[in-house]
Amino acid sequence: MKIQHILPVFIFALLLAGCGAKKNSTTPATDKNQPLITKLLVNELALSERPFTVLVPHATNRLFTFVTIGADKAQSASIDVEYQSGDLLKGARASIDSPIASTFIKAIILGSCSTGGKCTFDKDLKSGTEKLKLTFPGQDVTHILKGDFVFLTGQKNMPDGKVIFEPSKLTAKENLIMLNSFGLPKPSEKEILLYPVVFSSTNDKVISGTLTFNQAGVVSAAIYDGQSYLSIKNLGQ
Repeated sequence: MKIQHILPVFIFALLLAGCGAKKNSTTPATDKNQPLITKLLVNELALSERPFTVLVPHATNRLFTFVTIGADKAQSASIDVEYQSGDLLKGARASIDSPIASTFIKAIILGSCSTGGKCTFDKDLKSGTEKLKLTFPGQDVTHILKGDFVFLTGQKNMPDGKVIFEPSKLTAKENLIMLNSFGLPKPSEKEILLYPVVFSSTNDKVISGTLTFNQAGVVSAAIYDGQSYLSIKNLGQ
């Protein structure tokens, strides 16, 4: 499935949806006679319960901002980011103070700083992995939301090969991040077949290019404009 369109939005979520009812999510039953054991569940949290997350780049490309909306329902949370800088694998980890704010924002440096205040910053940024660890009151499980992101100046496709963005000549000069946002900015009645995709930028310039999805079973796609989901067909696709 290919979509070619000029996208006049700053940050948006794009959904791939199929016809059908939403899948119900159940919480594993707990046997009161068994000792309390914390289980790690990766990407099993219901989509409706996942916070909407964004990594926003900085004009200098020396840091980005982690933003999550809706994580305030969790009891505790932490973030773990790994990314490729040239041939090296770099990373950063941070805890989120509780109670968690409705909109949580944290800056993450793409590099390292000494105690003396001298900093070195990573270059040749390509792709990375973001892990958001969440615990909820009354549950004996820890949910881990794991997804990928790419710096579009260094890589044009998501690591799993399911999303490819070829920017126009003007957009290719912009500092953009494309990522899996984990959750939705607004509930959707459609069944989601692929993770929501977000583009974030350092400005409000038009983002243009060709967006390709390699996902079976797709019958429709939509873009979130900040208030509602707009069908691609309504945008002249």
